[in-house]
Amino acid sequence: MKISIFRKTLTLCATLLISLPVMAQEDTLKDFPGYVDFGELSSIFGEPSVQISVGESLLGLVGSLSASEDPEAAELFNRLNGVRVNVFETTSMASGAIDFVKDTSAKLSELGWESVVTVNSADEQVRIFMMINDSQVEGITVMAVEETEAVFVNVIGSINPEELGKVMNNFDININGDDSEHDEDDATE
Repeated sequence: MKISIFRKTLTLCATLLISLPVMAQEDTLKDFPGYVDFGELSSIFGEPSVQISVGESLLGLVGSLSASEDPEAAELFNRLNGVRVNVFETTSMASGAIDFVKDTSAKLSELGWESVVTVNSADEQVRIFMMINDSQVEGITVMAVEETEAVFVNVIGSINPEELGKVMNNFDININGDDSEHDEDDATE
């Protein structure tokens, strides 16, 4: 019995130590105007099949590493504070999913986010919001929920909306709504 309690305690401590950097990073990102708190997504959608949470330090490193190959991308990564992506695979429209998107959209509007894309259909809900201050985009948020997948993206920092595709391509995330793996720029390389 002592071994069982010891193993449980050891497992709990290891889990907490591993999760501390992620929690600290989330806490740091919360201070930026482009941050969106999606709440507890797992209570509606279960565990994410893809979860990316990259902070300023790692984005700066990615920017430095890509500077010689793609100076524009390097400049973009150096202006970002964080990128958060949660993808959930679903077998049917999760209970509460549409209400979650609508409630979160209302909260974002109240906080000054501008809605730039809204899709309301029986089998799909899509919202894209931008946080704009003094003609500067400080955050972009994408929420897309359909029967087989739910995707939540939050890009935090100074970004030109046309650059969103470049950011997501670097994380191998397709936001074009098609099944192609690369955009036209990738095809020319």
